[in-house]
Amino acid sequence: MLSALTTLVVHVVPELWADANTFEKQIELRNNAYYLGRLWVVIIHCILIVISMYAIALLRFRDTPVMAGLGFLSFIVFSFTEMLRTSLGIFALNRTWRAGFVSAANEATRSWFRAAIEAYSGINNALFFIFYVAFLLGIVCYGLSLTKTVGLDRLVGWLFLLWTALNIPALIDSVRGVESFSKWFNWVGPYFQPLARIALGLWLWEKAKATSPRSEAL
Repeated sequence: MLSALTTLVVHVVPELWADANTFEKQIELRNNAYYLGRLWVVIIHCILIVISMYAIALLRFRDTPVMAGLGFLSFIVFSFTEMLRTSLGIFALNRTWRAGFVSAANEATRSWFRAAIEAYSGINNALFFIFYVAFLLGIVCYGLSLTKTVGLDRLVGWLFLLWTALNIPALIDSVRGVESFSKWFNWVGPYFQPLARIALGLWLWEKAKATSPRSEAL
């Protein structure tokens, strides 16, 4: 349930600096509290995802060990990659390169920092691709695992598979290096994902109550 809130922050807050479309404005982002705060929220978000996805792996490991295990390992890769990408944004891009560019004593040093800042885009895109592939593999595995069940659990499995289908256009654009299909699915992040995570939270809450020692005693 908390991951639904952090998802909203991750996808909605960037609108506050949407006009930072020049190099000079992007340099100033290092002092933007909302921009930096969002980066820390991303790290918290990744931790929350690992916790919740571990719970699902525990529920399904006995019946589908391959799908549940591979799914959770995928989410570990997803979270590690995103935390690495975010940490580079905080400590390398903003605290070192952008700050160094502003305080550089000469043009040669400033040019070096500018080259590092501009190179970050390629590093960021490379890590984002790994992050995206790992995330898709995780939700595919959990979807296939849960669709082997019945009732509400099966519906949750189909939710994961729908989530997969909605994210494939962005993966295709990432591979092709152009934005064509994904622009029609920009609503997935700020709208579908928080609702999906709320649904997963409610489902896990019910599963937790059903499998608690007290409920078993009753």
